[in-house]
Amino acid sequence: MIEDVFVVDATIHGWSVMPENRVQPYTGSVVKLLYFWATEQLHPRGDLAYQLTPDQFERMAEYHPQLIESLMFAESDVDVAVYQGVPLYGLFRDGSSPISIAEKVREKLPHRMFIYGDVSPWRAGALQRIDELVDGHGVIGLKFYPLDLVEGELRPVRLDDEKKLFPLIERARAKGLKVIAIHKAIPLPPATIDRFDVDDIGPAARAFPDMTFEIVHGGFAFNREVAGLLERHQNVTVNLEGAPCYALNYPARFADMMAPLLASGAHDRIFFSTGAPVMHPQPFVEAFWRFEMPKGYPPLTPEIKKRILGENFARQHHWDIDSMKQACRGDQYGLQRPQKAVPYSVIRNGH
Repeated sequence: MIEDVFVVDATIHGWSVMPENRVQPYTGSVVKLLYFWATEQLHPRGDLAYQLTPDQFERMAEYHPQLIESLMFAESDVDVAVYQGVPLYGLFRDGSSPISIAEKVREKLPHRMFIYGDVSPWRAGALQRIDELVDGHGVIGLKFYPLDLVEGELRPVRLDDEKKLFPLIERARAKGLKVIAIHKAIPLPPATIDRFDVDDIGPAARAFPDMTFEIVHGGFAFNREVAGLLERHQNVTVNLEGAPCYALNYPARFADMMAPLLASGAHDRIFFSTGAPVMHPQPFVEAFWRFEMPKGYPPLTPEIKKRILGENFARQHHWDIDSMKQACRGDQYGLQRPQKAVPYSVIRNGH
């Protein structure tokens, strides 16, 4: 919590990208690109506390789940984290973010850790996968990726695909899920940016008005299109994963990211998210809370920030914030922390 504001990091991952988990020879280049993005561009410049070596960055998974637990709840102002599985099985053997990591944290802290399960329509047993995720793993949403790499071929994953996707959305609804999240805006090789557009969201939102469609990485690209979706469809939300990190070193860029989204008037459907552990959440929680939009831009008032930081996501999932605060105050971390642990302390201590 920051200044008594409830904080939800709406997307964290397992980050299982060590060399032995990679499928494609170029996957290492993707990892190096993300390392440069996080370490050299977005984290506090000159602050060695947030600097990891390339090897530490690549081998984070060796420290899970302790790393996730410490990073989110001992080292930051985040109160609740939402772990999203990622179905990048064409690049990483376990998809890059296995939900088993989050389940171990959730066993200890069920009031702090929640999970979206990953699904690819191009993998055998996708419908059964949804059943398993709900019945066996207790997920609160599904996570799709815009494409899958199967036998060397890029295959699209579009929410408006009535043959491949609509049956999966229908199964999710039948199992009681209400939220479908999909990665957008940020491309990963070998795909190009056109594979990550948002023109499939509207048809899905119209076809399933009782479901919510969460656009992950909102703010990075297609912002005017995303803003239009927010204006036209009450069941479309925006997960800012990674975008708030620009508030620290690139405030003008962040203002441009946020302007169309805020101008849409959908202040109650935008979620704060860092993408931890690639990003350490703490400096970006602080930067977002301090951020002020330039003169002439749509306002980002303290009340709107409060909603984006946690209240909006809680409302999407019908959480009782007061009850969650009380539960958090009673655990070993508590909402009132006298002193935060050292950033990436589990990695630095070697356990």
